[in-house]
Amino acid sequence: MSTELLIRQATIEDLPKIVPIFDSYREFFKHPKDPSKVESFLYEKFEHLESVIFIAAQENEVIGFAQLYPIFSSLSLQRVWLLNDFYIAEASRNRGIGRMLFAKVKEFTLLTKSKGIELSVEHANKKAWNFWEKQGFKIDDEFRYYFYKL
Repeated sequence: MSTELLIRQATIEDLPKIVPIFDSYREFFKHPKDPSKVESFLYEKFEHLESVIFIAAQENEVIGFAQLYPIFSSLSLQRVWLLNDFYIAEASRNRGIGRMLFAKVKEFTLLTKSKGIELSVEHANKKAWNFWEKQGFKIDDEFRYYFYKL
């Protein structure tokens, strides 16, 4: 078995391998594990072409993923990719996998001629702040973002 790291865009055939790590990602954010709901959610994203998922895989196991959703800027008349989900399995952290996974995301966004990539980070997650700032992200000082919870 190869220990080579492979980073690529996921297909619907990868769904069974993505569900466990996506469930762990949700658990990291204090949501209960629910593999069947995760599978249904991700299936819909593939089925309706609602998102683009990149995976980092090693030894036939998905150890990281990034999920992008398309949004659009009416002012610039361009697509923007919302990097909504990004996760590396705890046992695989601090090995540069996040940086390599983000490089693939960045390559994709350049190929799709988008305006850029948007993401948000929890206020308390200073490790993530540091990671994203090292990748070149800047805090938006032009717009204040709000959220209306239903």
